[in-house]
Parts: sequence; structure tokens; C-alpha cells
Amino acid sequence: MHKPIIFVLALLAASLSFGQNMQPLTANKQLLISQAQNWLSQQTGVPAEQIEIAAIDRRLRVPDCKSRFAITFPYASSQQTIKVECPGSKWQIIVAVKMRSSAQGLVFVRDMQINEPVGADDVEVKTFERPIKGLVASRESLDNQSLVKAVTAGDAVLKRYLAESALVYKLNREILRGEAVELADISKVTMSLPRTAPNQRFPIRLFDESIAARDLRAGAIVSRRDLNVRQMVMMASTVLTRGQKLSPQNTELKAFYGKLPSDALLMASDLKQMEAIQRIRAGEVLRSSDVRPMTMVRKGDSVVLNVGAGLLNISTTMIALEDGKLDQQITLLNPESNGQVRAVVSGPGEARGL
Repeated sequence: MHKPIIFVLALLAASLSFGQNMQPLTANKQLLISQAQNWLSQQTGVPAEQIEIAAIDRRLRVPDCKSRFAITFPYASSQQTIKVECPGSKWQIIVAVKMRSSAQGLVFVRDMQINEPVGADDVEVKTFERPIKGLVASRESLDNQSLVKAVTAGDAVLKRYLAESALVYKLNREILRGEAVELADISKVTMSLPRTAPNQRFPIRLFDESIAARDLRAGAIVSRRDLNVRQMVMMASTVLTRGQKLSPQNTELKAFYGKLPSDALLMASDLKQMEAIQRIRAGEVLRSSDVRPMTMVRKGDSVVLNVGAGLLNISTTMIALEDGKLDQQITLLNPESNGQVRAVVSGPGEARGL
């Protein structure tokens, strides 16, 4: 009958004795508690002083054990109880235990406002008596982080208080549409990423290549949509008429601000051997839909047909029987023999044999 009685006493002690001041412990009971704390510390890594053993109830009698107590976990799925036995005797008991896990983390050393960047000097390390969910443990975790809520000195640094920082630009003065935004006109502002829009995050060099797309008020955060970015495109320098050949004399590479047509021509090489298909005003952006390859050979023209290459090249003058553009196949007539041949247009009034 002794074992059931001891077991019940242990469970009663577990429910009533944690944290209560009882009468002084006997030497045997102190020895059991000390050995149990050390054993649990080895098993769990929790410091012995943070482990409580529910063995202080006065009704629990601990015998004078001639050897060290044998301690095990009676239940494989739990570390909330231990089984203590005195080897060489029939005495044993199941005792409840409580482990207080401490946690080391960061606290704020000053009051801080929302959107402020958090640096290593804004925090200090503190040991907490218990684990705290989301506690930030290292200063390295604060890299490029800003606050999403205001905090006061002494508050724990929690992950939910932080968000990645973003650099945005605030206007120091009013900017009118079409004005360039100078670096002196803006201030760099660090904000938490969730409080910024994607189009507010762009490289500062964009200001060197832009003008204001609309009137902008002082104090506003600049958006990418507020700027017309400079782009170099081909434009007509004079009025172009339908069928007119494009050349350096009537086109130019020029800066353009605003939304660029998707088929805008960006290089002078895009206009080589091209002609306008409609009237184009001076200053207009040239588009692929405005031009076409020019006709280099017209029906009835004399065409120099080149056959072979290098020293073996033979040139013959023939008559075009149809219009042809660059690299297009056409039919040519030999006026002497009335024979016809197919050739590829290679330039104005020129073709090469197939």
C-alpha cells in the first residue's frame, strides 16, 4: 500500500506546492531536489536554478538513500514529471517538475516613432524570465529595418514591430509641370516597406533624367508616375511627305519626355533605306508604323545585275519587269536576248544573281 500513497502525495504536492513557502526541508528531501534538478538540467539544457521540483510537501517522506537516487522520465512523451527511485529499496515516487526557460533578446533604449529606422544603438540585450514569441535576439536582425508602430524605452523588440525599410523622396518645394527636379529639391526619407507603394521606390539617378509630369506639392512623396523620364528617340527634323526617303538631313536623335509609343524608332540605323508612308510633322516621334522599306528598283528601270564575286564578278545591264525593295526578288529582262532572270535587289538600281 505504500506506493499508491506516495504517488498520490506526489501529485498533490505538484498541484499545491509550486511557488509556496513551506516549512524547512529535510536533508533527504533537499538532496533529492538537488539531484533531480542537476539531472534535468543535463537532460534538457535548462539551468538547474530554473527547475522546480514538486517535492516540498511535508507529507512526502524521503528515505535516507545509501546511493544516488535513480531518476528517469516515466512517460516518453512528456518531461513534466520524473520518476525517482532509491536503488536497493522498494521506494519510488513520481514527481511533477516545472522548468522556467529564460530567453535573451533585445529591448529599446529610447522612445521611437513609427517609420524610424532601428539601429544597433537603439537597443540593448536583456534576459527575460520566460520565452517571448517573436522576440528579436540579435542586432544583426535589425539591418535595414524600420518601425511599423511607435514604441517606448524598455519595450521588447518584437518581429511584428519591424518591417524592411525603403528609401523614398519627399519634395522640399512645389514643382510645376515640365520643371526638372533637382537633388536640392528633395529629401531622402526612410519608411517601412509596407507604408510605401512600389512606384515610390526607384533609384535617385532618375531625377537627373526626368521632368515633372504634373504640378507637385511640397511635402509629397514622389512617385514614378510623377516623372516623365527622358528617352532618346528618332524624330523628324522637317516635314516629311509620303514616299520621301528618310535621311540624316530630315531626321535627328532627340530627347523625348513622356509615354513613348511601343514602336518608336530609337536609332538612326532603324531608318536606313526607309521612306515615309504618310505626312509626318517636324518634331514627331518616328514610329515603325510611319515608315516602310523604300522601293529601290521600279518597273522599267535599268538595273545593273552582278553575278559572281571579287575578280570573277560579271555586271550586266538589264530592265526591271517589276518594282523591288531591298533584298526582295524581282524579274529582270535581258534586252539583247529577251531572256528573263530572277535576281535579288541589293541597292538602288542594283541586283545580284541568285
